Amino acid sequence: MAILGAGSMLLAAALAALPATAGAQAPDELTKKLLFSAPMTGNGDNVPADALSLDACLTAATELVGPDSFDSCADQAVGPVPESGKSPGYLQLTDASKFNTGAAILNKALPNKGGIEVTFAQYQYGGTGADGISFFLVDGGTDLTEAGAFGGSLGYAQHGDNPGVDGAYLGLGLDTWGNFSADTEGRGTGCPAAYQAPAHLQVPFNRAPDNVALRGPGEGTQGYCLLATTATDEKIGEYANGDIYGTDFPESLRSATLDGAKRMVKLKVGDGQHPKVTVDIDFLDGEGWTRVLETEVPFEAPDTFKIGFAASTGAATDVHLIRHLRVETFVD
Repeated sequence: MAILGAGSMLLAAALAALPATAGAQAPDELTKKLLFSAPMTGNGDNVPADALSLDACLTAATELVGPDSFDSCADQAVGPVPESGKSPGYLQLTDASKFNTGAAILNKALPNKGGIEVTFAQYQYGGTGADGISFFLVDGGTDLTEAGAFGGSLGYAQHGDNPGVDGAYLGLGLDTWGNFSADTEGRGTGCPAAYQAPAHLQVPFNRAPDNVALRGPGEGTQGYCLLATTATDEKIGEYANGDIYGTDFPESLRSATLDGAKRMVKLKVGDGQHPKVTVDIDFLDGEGWTRVLETEVPFEAPDTFKIGFAASTGAATDVHLIRHLRVETFVD
């Protein structure tokens, strides 16, 4: 994974030289082994020592400690947040206040044996639809203590002069506002044409709301290239600053209320030089899992990896919650 820190020229050259396909054993053909499980419904008594809060909190917790502890959410209660101190609770990344950020990181290397599967429940609701939630994987050799840039970069990618997350390998954006798929604000700097956003999402202020996207490896302000997005080229509206584009998506990622906001997310990363990646979402509408994205990562996955969640709001907002994280690897 030395390629990740080798600079923009090497990153771009490696991306441009990639062959079109690479075969590998499908994760579905292998046996899963549980690596990490975190319901996030309790008061924080059993939070792992390597888990770091960056202004995230646990709604079931009752004690206020500080912004870098998984403590009570009583001081982060703007909007229709879950009742503080009530169990079962949630990991709260943000309330519905403006220009808010939050992240939760596991600074512990987990082994990658033949692929990775991550499932969790996400909740976005109660505001005006911004910005979204990211889940990310980084090289396990990284000292993961900070998220990346926020706003439309969702704590994963770069944003202007603000760097993306260190050692980045793969970032999943559950993007209600719609900037994570856009190569604006500095996102995707140094990426070759094949890994850039479509032209209509390279125009400042254009966006594709309520979509899912994957961005790849990066370091500092270089890379974090767009690998896949549910955004389409169908213009569905406009606002004072730009055009709004549609998404190839059966349901919304968010809801007006907590009761209707739960969405189950499943991310799979395969094995091999160019791992296959799939994203499935269960909208809890009786239809089960829906495949929303399928692509390849242009670099082999690291032997170990670390994980994180992040979320942000802007002038528009939402409450952002996570529950029931489960991380598994695949073995022969």
